[in-house]
Amino acid sequence: MKVLNYFLQLVLLAFLTSGPVTLIHAQTLDDDAIALSEQETARLRAILEQPIDPNSLKATRVEAYKQKQGAAWKLGDAVKQEEILREWAQMDTDVDPRWRLMSFLFHTTNRQEAYKLGADLIRDVKYAPSAVRIRSTIADHYINDSNLKQAGVLLEEAGNLIKNEWGRVPRQGTNAYWIVRAEMEFNLIKSFFLRRSGKWQEGIQTARLATQKGKELVGIDSLVDPLQRNFGRSWYMSAMAQLADHQSASGLYAEADLSLREAYQFGKTNGFTDNQMLRIFNGVAWLRNATGRFEDALAYSKRSEKIVLAQGVQKGAPGWLYTQTPGTLALAGLDRWNEAAERYDAIDKEMERLKTRSPLAFQSWLRGPVYLHAGRYPQAKRIYENTLKWHVENFGENHYFTAYTRGMYAIALWRNGDPVGARTQFDQAIQNITSPDALTGDFTEDVFRRKGKKYIFQNYIDLLATTADKDAKDAAIIFQMADHLSSSSVQQALSDAAVRSGVNVPGLSDVIRKEQDAKNEAATLMSYITSQGSEGDKRRNPQVIEQMQKRMRELEGLRKEYKAQIQKGFPEYFQLIQPKAPSHTDIAQQLKPDELFVSILPMEKQTYVWAIDSAGKVNFHQWQVGEKDGAKLVDKIRKTLDVAGLGNKAPAFDYADAHTVYKGIFGPIESEMADKKHLIVATSGAFANMPLGVLVRKPVTSPNPLNAAWLIKDAAISHVPTASGWLSLKRYAKVPSSTQPLIAWGDPLFDNKVATQQIAGVIPKATTVRSVIDTRSTLHIGLERSNEESYLAYSKIPPLPETRDEVIELAKILAADPKQDLILGSDATRQSVLKSSASGQLGKKQVVVFATHGLLAGDLPNLNQPALAMASTANPADSPLLTLEDVLGLKLNADWVVLSACNTAGADGRAEEALSGLARGFFFAGSRSLLVTHWSVESESAMLLTTHTFAAYKKDPQMRRAEALKQAMVETMKLPQYAHPAYWAPYALVGEGGR
Repeated sequence: MKVLNYFLQLVLLAFLTSGPVTLIHAQTLDDDAIALSEQETARLRAILEQPIDPNSLKATRVEAYKQKQGAAWKLGDAVKQEEILREWAQMDTDVDPRWRLMSFLFHTTNRQEAYKLGADLIRDVKYAPSAVRIRSTIADHYINDSNLKQAGVLLEEAGNLIKNEWGRVPRQGTNAYWIVRAEMEFNLIKSFFLRRSGKWQEGIQTARLATQKGKELVGIDSLVDPLQRNFGRSWYMSAMAQLADHQSASGLYAEADLSLREAYQFGKTNGFTDNQMLRIFNGVAWLRNATGRFEDALAYSKRSEKIVLAQGVQKGAPGWLYTQTPGTLALAGLDRWNEAAERYDAIDKEMERLKTRSPLAFQSWLRGPVYLHAGRYPQAKRIYENTLKWHVENFGENHYFTAYTRGMYAIALWRNGDPVGARTQFDQAIQNITSPDALTGDFTEDVFRRKGKKYIFQNYIDLLATTADKDAKDAAIIFQMADHLSSSSVQQALSDAAVRSGVNVPGLSDVIRKEQDAKNEAATLMSYITSQGSEGDKRRNPQVIEQMQKRMRELEGLRKEYKAQIQKGFPEYFQLIQPKAPSHTDIAQQLKPDELFVSILPMEKQTYVWAIDSAGKVNFHQWQVGEKDGAKLVDKIRKTLDVAGLGNKAPAFDYADAHTVYKGIFGPIESEMADKKHLIVATSGAFANMPLGVLVRKPVTSPNPLNAAWLIKDAAISHVPTASGWLSLKRYAKVPSSTQPLIAWGDPLFDNKVATQQIAGVIPKATTVRSVIDTRSTLHIGLERSNEESYLAYSKIPPLPETRDEVIELAKILAADPKQDLILGSDATRQSVLKSSASGQLGKKQVVVFATHGLLAGDLPNLNQPALAMASTANPADSPLLTLEDVLGLKLNADWVVLSACNTAGADGRAEEALSGLARGFFFAGSRSLLVTHWSVESESAMLLTTHTFAAYKKDPQMRRAEALKQAMVETMKLPQYAHPAYWAPYALVGEGGR
């Protein structure tokens, strides 16, 4: 937050002069700067060079200084701006020049002079709106200096002024403007304070209030002169950007993207230059890093650097350093580690040139991984020796942050030739990272931190793999690490949704709220301690830190108590939010003699594979294909699978690569597979992006696909996100199945404007191939595109009329009542699903069908979790989205949940992760298995697959669900027109594939 807040203040130092602004618009990100034209630059330079007559009227001189300061700001000439402000303040002792000088000095080394000016202004300013604004402004700087006590005092004074003095200020003329502007600034700064005080949600709400006041301000700013009008609008734009910062810190990335986009569009519409929108560009860089859009983050970081340098800020100065961090982070995210290390070399050189030190230049959290990956092991070791000691002293031995740092230190030890010391540090680090007591959850784990955790696990696994062939204990540890990694990829969103859902559960809600309050307070304390630890000795306050450390220990004790209460009273909920990785023995105990559990973990340099049978025998091997090469293989295979819409023009299936993948994963365990009829496969990443039944066991010589040795011919396959997830499903083994056969939602009407057409019978004809949503996540799209261009319009989601026939046929096969059990078209709403659950009807159905699209976070504005697209309604207050949070609250007892159009064809690979989260949500709600599609399906073959599957399942009460799907696939491939796996293989069974 300190980095982002700096840019907010930098933007608000001073603002525009009156007069026309000529802008240049280009087409690429590097050239898309909203820049001053040559004519405008020359005009502003002329203003700066024009001397001020010391004998002229004071009002004339004041206006000249305003013009000069505005010109210096627009030109980005910080040196000239300070010179002008000091001359003006010396000539004129009024509030305005002193206030401007104070704001400027807060961003120099003369902060104490700025505070002194601020204290004088608090004493001198009597006009109530200005009195609120000056206190809010100075409180903002106290927050940045981690002096929350003094900031709180000033904000309380400002709040009391609003409460007690507002009624005495006539709301006429410019007074109306200044009242609203003061309220906007007060709420914006208060939102900083609330976030630093651990009240994150209150901070977001207060920031929203600031933006609402900003919008109100814009509506009445014709009451003031153009200078103040533009300055007020800059505050509104920055309030939107700050709201985005709060949202991003809370993991609400889609909402943050929308806020930044709105801020940019507002600034562009109002003629703001890049100088005034620096805060937005840097905010976008941080957001893109958090969501893994590293190329975009690097581009926006370069743009910010270009702006700062043009303002006259020297390389090595804090203003420049602020722009370097997101760029370095982006390079690290792109695995361009050597470039990132070279960037640190350049930073160090510039710092040495200026003979200054700054914590912004060090940043062990980023420097350490950069040096490790770049092979600078001695440097990395020195960093982690020091930072580990600091973490132990400030957070304790077992804290998550300490464990994370210890894991990195272990890597440094190993790479420096100390495997024994590394093993000791690894063991302790991993134990604390995976321990329920140590997982604090006091942060939102962004892409880079998840990547770092995977790097720690990967190196630990690599170290253990050197002995795993001979040491069964080490092999077992690797298996648990694999499951923990796979689980954590979706755990953040799932846990957040579970918490929101659990807040409505009687008995659970109170303890959840207490745990969340304690978590937020702990997060704030860690933020303060971390910022103090990175400052110079003059900024540190040991007594305050000691008090905070004591409070943190108290909070951790309380949170352990709360978690123990949750674990004891609501064990299924606890397992969902904090799953425990099982051992191979736990898995073996749940297997039948004809079943084999296979776990696949793709890592950087190789893929690890475990095969576990019912006797507890474990076969472990390494396939020397890493995750990137594995992803390339899967991508090549998928390009010959997602081709149903091409008909006769579809390419031949990629048999060669399918056989390569089979040999790498299953070849070494073929002897274990010899008598197995059911494979339960746990995997993540690329190998979860296709059903493994399309792998071929032998090289293909016949042109007829039916003659290929498809894996699905020999064994039924169940896909599971994690081993722990599969074990949790076993709790339903003793629960009797529901007695009623089916409930299905199909062909939802996404555009309620055509409801009358559907009611009148004007229903679109079924299509050959079910449409897929082309616009997946929009978080990578540039700010230059409007919201209308960037987000998927709900009414434009491709309809699915062909699913009607499918659910009608399923109703016939399962002997359901189509009038009662099929909810179609405009009736297939989110509310109808929730109502069915609340009434208990949903929990009575064996098969639950959602024939609709799945959406990812970012597909729609403010969508931060996966969801199912249901029918829209005429009431704008009714959300059409059945979110993961909703799913967790459903009451199911279903053998199957069918998601017949929720494919994982996301171009960025995130669809698989979102599907995994949705699957686990349905499992928690009470489903034993899911039937999902991997790509756009052809309607006739899709109907054959689902109807054959459920016909077989209904016919034989002993048949496994996975076996029913296998038989449907084999039967469908026998038809010549559907012999290509694009037609018979799109469905996968996820979850418990038994009976």
